Amino acid sequence: MAKKKDTLKDLNEFMKSQSTGAEEGKGDYLSKQPTRLAEVEALKSEIKSLDKLPEGALNEEEITNLILKVAKSHELSSRQVLYRVCEKVLAQQEDKEGADIVLENLIIYLQHQDLILEKIKS
Repeated sequence: MAKKKDTLKDLNEFMKSQSTGAEEGKGDYLSKQPTRLAEVEALKSEIKSLDKLPEGALNEEEITNLILKVAKSHELSSRQVLYRVCEKVLAQQEDKEGADIVLENLIIYLQHQDLILEKIKS
């Protein structure tokens, strides 16, 4: 006949074997070197390259003037044009981070708040 299994006894033996293995593994784990390094060095070099750009290399003034011209020619507030530009830029990003999602939601909120204030004024 088949031997009757004692589940609790089997579980107890399993847990005993796991606890001794875990204690040994802890020492090994703490003494291990990381297997994958963070990409901190790559980010540092990228930030340094942005700092080395000459003043105005990102053309902030030209972009600002373009936003103001578009707003004036279409009789919109410059904020509304800026919100739309930000929406388009964020929509083209494939990998969105948490900050991108927060920015998208903030833009939606600000757009509607601005429209409500315009309706109240008129």
